[in-house]
Amino acid sequence: MDHNHGGPDDMEMLCPMQMSFHGGSCEIILFPSWATTEVAAFVGATIGFFLLAFAYEGLKYGRELLHATGVVKPGAPNPAKRTLREALLSRAHVVQTVLHLLQVTVSYILMLIVMTYNYYLCLAVVLGAMCGYYVFGWVRNSAVDPTEHCN
Repeated sequence: MDHNHGGPDDMEMLCPMQMSFHGGSCEIILFPSWATTEVAAFVGATIGFFLLAFAYEGLKYGRELLHATGVVKPGAPNPAKRTLREALLSRAHVVQTVLHLLQVTVSYILMLIVMTYNYYLCLAVVLGAMCGYYVFGWVRNSAVDPTEHCN
């Protein structure tokens, strides 16, 4: 008598979790329900993770830029003279907190993708982060003011 009801074990049999680096397009990504059994789905996921790693670098830069532009605003009260309550409930702090939550969540997702040990997924994350740093990181390491638009 067959007691198999088509649960997640079917995907694990089709795409077993490998604990060493490997290639191939059959991969369980994050959840058993997200299994790439076709090459097109795997290529789409790979491109998506490349873009996610690229966006992660942009998010890091965006948070730095937001902090730099939000620290000193003309007419704003001196940050040293604000109460703890004002500092914690300020709009800038709440926005930075939500962006930090997003940054940490994305970083853990990217880490879990690398931990699939699939060559292509790992390469997509590393290359996406590299390209994102190439696009966004130069501003951080130069004398160019990213908020200056008159040059």
